[in-house]
Amino acid sequence: MTDSDHVVIAGSGRVGHRVARHFADRGRDVTVVDPEPGSAIEDDDVEVVVGDATKPSVLGDAITDQTGVVGALTDKQDTNLVVCMAAKRHATGIRTVARIEEGAGDEYEEYVDQVYFPERASVRAAVNALTGSDVRTLEEVTGDLEILDVRIAYDAPAAGQVVSDALPEGSVVIAEADGHVAVQHSTELIGGRRYLVAADRDVVGEVLRQCRGEEGS
Repeated sequence: MTDSDHVVIAGSGRVGHRVARHFADRGRDVTVVDPEPGSAIEDDDVEVVVGDATKPSVLGDAITDQTGVVGALTDKQDTNLVVCMAAKRHATGIRTVARIEEGAGDEYEEYVDQVYFPERASVRAAVNALTGSDVRTLEEVTGDLEILDVRIAYDAPAAGQVVSDALPEGSVVIAEADGHVAVQHSTELIGGRRYLVAADRDVVGEVLRQCRGEEGS
């Protein structure tokens, strides 16, 4: 999944809503599918498709050519598995993430790409499961501050730039992600390397655009 890919989330309960908000804050296109979204999603940045995501016609209304991942995050494990399998049939290149009961994950790895256990994981863990490997949010951090473990794309605006010029106000590069090198304002950011970046919630999207290039928008 690239940082420009569209995200589809089945279920607009507490978990689904907060995950959708995280991606919208990052400037990503997000669609939530729910038969009764009610007031859970009231956000101009999040598209809502009203319907049962297990129905191919409804899921097809949500998935686009730009969809990179489908997260089935309802509170019903069977529903989540069906949604993921239906998404794979719709487009084989789509990654799928299913919310399931703890301890059952190994049984379903042939049907979904990744599982998420809400009973023992934070909403940030769900965001990481859907995002993939190039951008990770440290899950233990509380509050609105995001600590990102992000790989600088080779063609990103920040690549080759010094820290003081590369990122917006409200963000700071802490260190290289391996923890061995502290980063100074004059440090040059190297394409292909990973860095830990602290960012206020309202500038996370811009940080990712600078670190990941056009695909981060």
